Amino acid sequence: MPKGSQFERDFCKELSLWWTAQETDEMFWRSSNSGGRATVRARAGKTTSGQHGDIAAIHPEGMKLIDTITFELKRGYSKDTIHNVFDAPESSAVQVWESWYQQATESAHNANSETWMIVHKRDRRDVMIYFPQRFYDLLKRNTCFQNADPYHGKYLPFVRFQTSIRMKNQTSLVDNIVMMRWSDFKVAVSPNVLRKLF
Repeated sequence: MPKGSQFERDFCKELSLWWTAQETDEMFWRSSNSGGRATVRARAGKTTSGQHGDIAAIHPEGMKLIDTITFELKRGYSKDTIHNVFDAPESSAVQVWESWYQQATESAHNANSETWMIVHKRDRRDVMIYFPQRFYDLLKRNTCFQNADPYHGKYLPFVRFQTSIRMKNQTSLVDNIVMMRWSDFKVAVSPNVLRKLF
């Protein structure tokens, strides 16, 4: 069994439990062909509701999250981190993380969702997430990331960075991105805030 497939299944269950306040682990599941079907149809100018990215809602209540965030899940790639984007020579090929960014942003655009999130699990490491800083700023203005109590007085570790990202079509763009642990995001962000905002 490919380890990426198992990670997707495990993450869908964890996402379901977070979204439903631990009531069920059957709110989300892997999208059709990990979003591949929606990608192919988008190239033909066709829409595919709820099948962009790697996660789909299998319950109507889950569509509220999927309409807000398009998720791209990556398992392994232990040497392909955001660090490579910063220190790669200009003459080098597009980095793996840059291709993830392009995949995530294109999927979110095709899905007409509010934002995107890259979820990356390296071997024997915690799950890390990346998403636009504008989404972080919006959540922070709406009571998220502000209360220290869930962290037992500890500082919430996260990184905000700006970088130039090279795309496969030879163009490049600059974006502001936030990186943090998925486990911290779950504590710092209430699903009810997302429901209210979107």
